[in-house]
Amino acid sequence: MGSVIEDMSCPASGYATGVRCQRYPGGNGRGRYQGKWLGAQPQGYGVRRSGRGLVYEGQWHLGKRHGYGTLRREEPSGGALRIYVGHWREDKRSGEGKQFYPDGSVYFGQWLEDKRSGHGILWQADGGIYIGEWQLDRFHGRGVLFAANGNRYVGQFEEGCKSGAGVYYHGRDGQRVQRGFWSGDICRSSLMPLLPG
Repeated sequence: MGSVIEDMSCPASGYATGVRCQRYPGGNGRGRYQGKWLGAQPQGYGVRRSGRGLVYEGQWHLGKRHGYGTLRREEPSGGALRIYVGHWREDKRSGEGKQFYPDGSVYFGQWLEDKRSGHGILWQADGGIYIGEWQLDRFHGRGVLFAANGNRYVGQFEEGCKSGAGVYYHGRDGQRVQRGFWSGDICRSSLMPLLPG
């Protein structure tokens, strides 16, 4: 596929169906699409580079990212930073995918219209990990939150906070177990065994 794209000319306009290259105005003239077309729109496999260094490589449908694809940022040094690898629907992350965040966090799981929704796992930059259900980009439903210090919470979440019945295991060994009810990340009532004296 690469040799076909390299041999193509890049006409300024035209709507032929097939494989071709199209340049876009703005962004110092660096914006362009190379790949398959259907009429006047990208359709099938193609690569679009924006003038800001963003590159999407993957499937298109009626001019929108749709199917499996990769979004990355090309650096002036020649390197590239991955941003998202996974499924798209009508230009939005939808389905299963992996997102790489600037702070070093990584999410792998289900998406719906550019929001983490469904089941997924988040590796946080500070060493914490969340495994569980998501809704509208927040922990929501059943999940497990491992803190970097070794504590962990197993239970219900609502809008990103511990909310509902849950069990909190203190320390790396998890010997101190706190069973309780949380609301807005605050334990409202709990039972916890006494420490041996």
